[in-house]
Amino acid sequence: MKHSLLIVMVMCLSATTSDAEMGFDEKYDRDYNIFNPVNKYQPDNPLNPVNKYDPDSAFNPVNRYDPGNPANPINQFSPNNPFNPVNQYHPDNPLNPVNKYNPTVPFEPLDGTTRRMGK
Repeated sequence: MKHSLLIVMVMCLSATTSDAEMGFDEKYDRDYNIFNPVNKYQPDNPLNPVNKYDPDSAFNPVNRYDPGNPANPINQFSPNNPFNPVNQYHPDNPLNPVNKYNPTVPFEPLDGTTRRMGK
């Protein structure tokens, strides 16, 4: 028992670093702190109040109604939206109650139960 614990500790302590690139992606690299109040109005600062209305900004209220945005109220009734009430009982919908125990559904049941029949 003591030897196996020692072997496990040596294996854990001798772990090597991964081959991943160190640092951040260049698009996130800035020469200043974006949270510093002095740098609040830098043009490439995503927290700049002017950028709130930039067409590419996720914080732009106009983008709430973008056709590709899932939060768009119009997409609620889209035929391929699984949350559409019309699609509730569609056989291909993973949220269909019939598919609750289907093993090909890619996630656990939404009611918090497990798929195991023994429980």
